[in-house]
Amino acid sequence: MNPFIPELNYFLAYQYCRSLGLQLVSFETKEKADLMMKYLKNTGYAKYDFWTSGNRLGTDMFLWMSTGSPFNSTFNYMNKSSKDNAADASRGTNPQQVSQKSVGIGNINSCMAMSSPNLMWSTVDCMLLKNFICEQTRSYHYNYGTNSVPASLSLKHRPETECIFWAIDNLL
Repeated sequence: MNPFIPELNYFLAYQYCRSLGLQLVSFETKEKADLMMKYLKNTGYAKYDFWTSGNRLGTDMFLWMSTGSPFNSTFNYMNKSSKDNAADASRGTNPQQVSQKSVGIGNINSCMAMSSPNLMWSTVDCMLLKNFICEQTRSYHYNYGTNSVPASLSLKHRPETECIFWAIDNLL
């Protein structure tokens, strides 16, 4: 799809995003997931598969690797034809307890991708080569110092999360 960035496996895609100061995309809200799916469909990218930060590596519980948050149980875009079902996406909310009960979870069907043609979520082998979406997330956990910004220089509106489509638009 992109001559500048080859398709990568899950781990290399995550590493590539991190090397740019970005993260693989996470969907904590239905609105964000819907917006991304609409964008990809409207721009003709629905024919490709994309890695997200969703996975259940080392646990039986799906987490967003970029944020550490469990999947939101109020919405679920898991592909019905996938070996996993909606119950798999929300087995618990405590990763440590779920991890202790998990045995033999490896790379097979442990990483989540948005799959063509409908961009529904599916769990696949983490070593498959796929396109990916990096996003810039604003973190409140880091100490950015105490320098204040004058009101005249501040932005009127700053979204908490701003998606950057490095693997799609900016490098084409």
